Amino acid sequence: MPLKRSTSKKTEPAARPVFKRRFSNGVTLIAEPIEAVRTVAIGFWFSCGSRYEQKGRRGISHFAEHMLFKGTKSRSAFDIASAFDRMGGYANAFTEREQVCLYCVVPSFYAEDALDILCDMAEDSVFSSEETERERTVIESEIEASADDPEDAALDAVSKILWPGDPLSFPIAGTVKDVRKLTADSVRSWYADFFRKGELTVCVAGNVNPQALCSRLEKLGLHAASALRQIPAKTAQKRKNGVHFLSADFQQEQFFVLYPLRFPFTLKDYYCWSVLNALIGDTMSSRLFQALRERSGYCYTVYSFFSLYADCGYWCAYACAPKKNAGKILASVRTELQLLADRGFGDDEIRAAKEHVCGEEIINAEDTEHRMKRLARCAFYGFVQTPFDESLKAIRELTGAELESALQTLLSSHEKIVVAYGPELSSSVQKKIKSLYDAD
Repeated sequence: MPLKRSTSKKTEPAARPVFKRRFSNGVTLIAEPIEAVRTVAIGFWFSCGSRYEQKGRRGISHFAEHMLFKGTKSRSAFDIASAFDRMGGYANAFTEREQVCLYCVVPSFYAEDALDILCDMAEDSVFSSEETERERTVIESEIEASADDPEDAALDAVSKILWPGDPLSFPIAGTVKDVRKLTADSVRSWYADFFRKGELTVCVAGNVNPQALCSRLEKLGLHAASALRQIPAKTAQKRKNGVHFLSADFQQEQFFVLYPLRFPFTLKDYYCWSVLNALIGDTMSSRLFQALRERSGYCYTVYSFFSLYADCGYWCAYACAPKKNAGKILASVRTELQLLADRGFGDDEIRAAKEHVCGEEIINAEDTEHRMKRLARCAFYGFVQTPFDESLKAIRELTGAELESALQTLLSSHEKIVVAYGPELSSSVQKKIKSLYDAD
């Protein structure tokens, strides 16, 4: 029986204007006030990351991110940790290929106190040589743990095929060898150039008055547009299209079928691919999950996803299974994608997928950290900062023809990449898989 969705507007958050201000010091504030919550998420987004690191500097953005928590001129590492603990909130950070984010989530009445600490970390971190050497060991352990994780290791290997020789292909944290080459002075200098003085966007979501945050942000030093982002992009020019077999000492085989996304990539494209993912592989009722797991029992894990960067991106179907099912897995993925190319989706499927995506958005809207990251995503991809309820409306208004066009554009590409990563496959299985995909 089809589900009934109430049309009452009470089930969806009321639209709230997104506040945006660029200060004379070059810092940009983007804030979404949400009266219905009692928390606030604050994110400092620095425009540096592994994509912009040259030889001899690989892993340096990630290293600097770790050092943000190791003390400032006025606060020790323990002071920072205990301050957020006393608030009942948390602070964290992560490094991506194009950004580093330092963020916290706290009860809303602590917003200004939390902001002051983040400002201190962004501008006055000490980077002592002693702490740097201690943290180097921690980072090496993190890198080795990632190498032991089959999916992390596989994604790093696939990146080298997607962008051979390009900085996008390098591990975000670098290798252990890379990290051992970084001196305390070089990490401190990177922080000074690209955290303390580099491009900074502050994204805030929660029950807070944005005006109350402005005076502290205006006191930060001058932040100029990052010179790192001026480096000419050379991505996708040397992509190794076709079928690749990579041997690795893991028990299960991992499978990737990737297609490049077309750029420029708009907000509407983002909505389209969110819905298409729900249809193809990102839900339990999706085509790939039903075909590979439910009907055939070939694997435990199967899903699809898409990844974006400033000027490139890809969509991927992924599965993980014993090597004996390699031929069956990749044959089934090809069959399902071919059926989609030939027949598309039914109206009922499309309606269900759109409601799934809207439902996820409504659930995620309760999370101020998610809302803060959504603001940043729109800022960095050049999307319009759209009020929450307008996003739901845009998703529901997507037509079958628009979804079909996006899908056909993707699947008609001859640039697809197929990767099997794990125990070595027999020559006969490799030949069978190659014949399947080389024929497209």
